[in-house]
Amino acid sequence: MVIMKKRLLTLVAACAAFVSFGQNLKINELMASNGSTVMDNFFQYNDWIEIYNSGGIVNLAGYYLSDDPLLLTKYQIPATNAGLTTILPNGYLIFWADKDNATQGENHTNFTLSSNGESVILTMPDGITIVDQIDFPQQASDISYGRSCDGCSTWQYFNSPTYDATNFEAAATTELLFINEVQAENTGVYHDPQFQYDPWVEIYNPNNYQVNVGGYYLSNNGTATQWQIPTNEPFNTVIPANGFRVFWCDNDLLDGATHTPLSLSNAGGTVKLYGPNGTSQVDALTYGPIAAGSSAGRSTDGANSIITFSQPTPINSNTLFIIQPEAIVINEVMSKNLVTITDNVGELEDWVELYNPLNYDVNLAGYFMSDDSENPRRWMIPATFADSVTIPSHGWLLFWADGDITQGVRHAKFSLNNNNEFVGLYSPDGLTRADEISWNHMGADTSLGRITDGNAQWVDFIVTTPDASNNQGTIQVLESETSTTFSAYPNPTRCLINLSRRSTIQVYSFDGRFIATERNTIQVSFADYPSGIYLIKDEFGNVARVVKE
Repeated sequence: MVIMKKRLLTLVAACAAFVSFGQNLKINELMASNGSTVMDNFFQYNDWIEIYNSGGIVNLAGYYLSDDPLLLTKYQIPATNAGLTTILPNGYLIFWADKDNATQGENHTNFTLSSNGESVILTMPDGITIVDQIDFPQQASDISYGRSCDGCSTWQYFNSPTYDATNFEAAATTELLFINEVQAENTGVYHDPQFQYDPWVEIYNPNNYQVNVGGYYLSNNGTATQWQIPTNEPFNTVIPANGFRVFWCDNDLLDGATHTPLSLSNAGGTVKLYGPNGTSQVDALTYGPIAAGSSAGRSTDGANSIITFSQPTPINSNTLFIIQPEAIVINEVMSKNLVTITDNVGELEDWVELYNPLNYDVNLAGYFMSDDSENPRRWMIPATFADSVTIPSHGWLLFWADGDITQGVRHAKFSLNNNNEFVGLYSPDGLTRADEISWNHMGADTSLGRITDGNAQWVDFIVTTPDASNNQGTIQVLESETSTTFSAYPNPTRCLINLSRRSTIQVYSFDGRFIATERNTIQVSFADYPSGIYLIKDEFGNVARVVKE
C-alpha cells in the first residue's frame, strides 16, 4: 500500500510538472512571409514560429505544432535531438514552418504559414491539451507579429523582427520618400479593391529596402497631422524597395489603411507627407489644374519637375511604357480543388483557366497575374519555356494558383481563397488590365466561369471544365422562391410558354446544363425540346421551373 501511494504521488507530481511546463510556454512571435529577414540552417528564407519559455528548462519533444484547429497533432516534435527541441529558462526556440521536416531536422515542421492569416497552436504530448494558440491576421513581408513583450497578452506588428530575442520595437524613423503622382478625377485606369475609381496619391520609396509608412501623416489642408496612416495594417502600408503605394482619397476609412479622408481638386493643390513625429516634412507635391482622367506627377520618379500625364501610372514608375494586352480573358477559376484535377506533380491545387478568342497563338511570357487588385505585379509569367505559356488560337491554358513557383512556369506565386477573392491578368507593363474577376464565395470543387468561352456572363459550374470548353459545363441553377414578378404559363406545356413580362432568359436542363438564350421575349417555344423538366432564368436571376409534356 505504501509503495502504491508513493507511485501515485510520483505520477501526480509528474502531471503537475507537465502542466506547469505548459503554462510557462508561449507562442511569442511569428513570421508568415519571410522574404529577406533571416535564413534557416539551410540558407533558406522560410516562415518561422518562436516559442518563449518563462519557466525552467523544457524539452518540447513529443509536443505538437499545428496550423489547423481541427488537427492539433499535425506535427509532433521528434525526440531524436534534444539540442534542437530544448528551451532554456527565459529562452526561445525557433521552428521553421517550411514543410521540410523530413529532410532538414526536428525544428522544421510539415506545414507552412499563410500570409493571409490563420492559426498556430502548441499542444501537449497528449494531443488534446492546448498550451497556447494565436489566430493571427494578414501579414506583410518581412514584418513579424508578436507579443508586445515576451509572454505579454497583447500582440503587435514588428517592423524590426526580434527573431530568437526579446520582443521590442525600436522607435520609428523618418525615411526618404516622395509624393510621386496624384490623380484628382479617376476615369478608369486603376481601381481600389472595392472596384471604385477614386482619386489617389502615390508615394514612392527610392530606398533599397522596404518602408512601412504606417504612422506617417498625409495632409492637403496645411495641417501636418491632418490624417495619420494607420499602423495596424502593414500589409497595406509597406512600400517595397524602389516601389510605390497608392492611397485613395475617398473618405472610405472603413475600407482599410490605404483609404484617406483627403480630397483632391482638379483645380490644383498641394499634398504633403510628414514623418511619424508629425512635424518633420518628408515631401510635398504642388500641382496645377488636371483634366479628368489625367494625373500630375514628377517627370521621373523623385524628380523636382512636375508634369501632367495623359496616361496615369499608379503603382508604377512615371516613365512606364504602356503596353496594350492581347484580348485574352480569364475563362474559369477554381479556388478549392479537393478532387477535380491534379497538377503536373499530382497535387490538387487552385487553378485559373485563360481563353484565347483570337485567330492566332499568344505567348503570355511577361504578362502578370495577381490575387491583389492593388498589386498587379504580384507574379510575372516566366519566359523560360515559351511553349508552355503560349495559349493557342481559340484554346485554353491552365495556371495553378498554389504559391509554389518551383513546380513549373504555370505555377503562380499566390493561392486563392474561396471567400472574398480576386484574380487579375495584366499586360507586360504591369498595370494595363487584360481581365479580372472577383467572387464572394465559391464551393469546393465548383468553379466560376463564363457561360460559354469568352462570354461576358459568369455562372457557377457544378461540373467544371478545366483546360476545356466551358460550353460543356453543368451550371448550378437554384430555383427561386415564388416570384410575383416572373413566372411562366401554361405549365405544363406541350409547345409555347408565356412569360409574365418581357425578359431576356436562359434555358437550362434540370441538371443545370445550358441550352439556349432568348432575348427580349414574351414567349418561348419548347416544341423542339424533349419531354422533361427545364429551368428558365431571367436577367435579374429569377428562376422558374417549366414542365414539357
